[in-house]
Amino acid sequence: ADGKMNKVKWILTWPLIFLLFCTIPNCSKPRWEKFFMLTFVLSTLWIALFSYFMVWMVTVIGYTLGIPDVIMGITFLAAGTSVPDCMASLIVARQGLGDMAVSNTIGSNVFDILVGLGVPWGLQTMVVNYGSSVRINSKGLVYSVALLLGSV
Repeated sequence: ADGKMNKVKWILTWPLIFLLFCTIPNCSKPRWEKFFMLTFVLSTLWIALFSYFMVWMVTVIGYTLGIPDVIMGITFLAAGTSVPDCMASLIVARQGLGDMAVSNTIGSNVFDILVGLGVPWGLQTMVVNYGSSVRINSKGLVYSVALLLGSV
């Protein structure tokens, strides 16, 4: 049964893996070593595209089920993006590197806030529409801050 599930998983993911293989140079091979920055930038662009589709689909699903965007964002999106960080922190903590686990947890949130919000807002106010202000439409800001403080 496990072998069949692996085949099904391979068939479902093959088109995506092929697309990434064709668009991102593998800088671990000697031929592409010099293109590591291109690999980084293209990987980041793919992550941005996947993130856009993930948020879009969660919004559509929430709208279909009658669940507000705030709840969908706080639960599904936040949990889904935090699980890889949590797994990485658990792995290094089990290796006896507790300081790395804590720095990963704090660092990823700081990076998300400063880069994930700062770069788009900076581009909007400096490049797209110089001197403009960014309007934030967040009905769930109070809940988000309360959850953040509660988790700290």
